[in-house]
Amino acid sequence: MKIDIKKALPGIVIPAFLVLVFLFSLCMYIAKGYGKKYVFIFPSVDEGKYVLETRYLKNNPVKEPLEYFADELVLGSGLERTKYLFSPGTKILSCFERNNIVYIDLSADIIHMGDNVMEIRDGIELLKKNITKNFPHTEEIKVCVDGKYAFE
Repeated sequence: MKIDIKKALPGIVIPAFLVLVFLFSLCMYIAKGYGKKYVFIFPSVDEGKYVLETRYLKNNPVKEPLEYFADELVLGSGLERTKYLFSPGTKILSCFERNNIVYIDLSADIIHMGDNVMEIRDGIELLKKNITKNFPHTEEIKVCVDGKYAFE
């Protein structure tokens, strides 16, 4: 029995090519990784409602996960119809954890109120809620504004 190579070749090459593409895609997926999953809670424009946003944050070689998370939180949501926690331009001056206590120092830009921004006290409470939800080992959170304790 003779096998005609010209007729059998497409039946072998196409499945082999598809298997190679699948294996390459799988390797790239595993190598890339999507980071750790975090849930961000942002205030909705609709009064009294919140919006949950899920983001995958990769390990940042410069920042600790908590600091990276706090920076992303202060930047705001990527979704429509949400408010900022703090006025745009607010930055995290320092963020670190010692003995399960988180210390966050926010820039003085927090004082400038604007449209689509929460009240400062409510923003700080939501900041604390976000941190305790994503870093459950946290026992206490101390927030400073430009080096001075806020609402303590």
